[in-house]
Amino acid sequence: MELRVVVICAVIGVLGLSSVIMGFVAERTRIKVSQVTFDGFNCVRPHSPATALGLVALPAIILAQIIVSVATGCICCCKRGSHPNSCNWIIAQVCFVFSWITVVIAAVVLLLASSYNSSTSNYDSNGRCYVTKPGVFAGGAILCLVSVVLGLASYILSLQKNSNNRFQGDMAMAQPQFAGGTSIYQGATPIGQPQYQWGNPAVPNQGDMPMGHTKFPQ
Repeated sequence: MELRVVVICAVIGVLGLSSVIMGFVAERTRIKVSQVTFDGFNCVRPHSPATALGLVALPAIILAQIIVSVATGCICCCKRGSHPNSCNWIIAQVCFVFSWITVVIAAVVLLLASSYNSSTSNYDSNGRCYVTKPGVFAGGAILCLVSVVLGLASYILSLQKNSNNRFQGDMAMAQPQFAGGTSIYQGATPIGQPQYQWGNPAVPNQGDMPMGHTKFPQ
């Protein structure tokens, strides 16, 4: 595996894993209902790192997905017929599309969870403050993990397709080429055809009568 491929996979993995870890840590440190009080005007919340972790995980997973798109060459934007209709190529396209879908959903989930975790004006008419529900940050972290796995799968499968194309090109270049596009086998006498010398065609023995004729006495 080339060094470039290793570096790209490592960067995508580090960014994706960081967003996943931050999402789970934010789930653990989010503000609970029992920690929030209402003073008659606003919701009083304690300090929590969950909001900052969710907001940092958001650009991390988006940056990882952008790197995947650049590395794969945006495979869904390629012209039709420019790539073989192979199984790996179809799977790479499917993984690429679903990775973007999961990234968008994860970004929305993390953004909403972070906003509800820090807002002081989200309360109802009875003075009950709204907080981030359990499992929202964890759900965003799981979506980040899924998007990274799908993105790496699409990148690796696209590399296999490119390697197959290079192998086929090398095989085609290895075939002997002649001036005028003639093949090495063209010009050879077909099997079973009579062989003649230049200018002196072979003449059958005059003493032999052709088959199907009767020889009469003189």
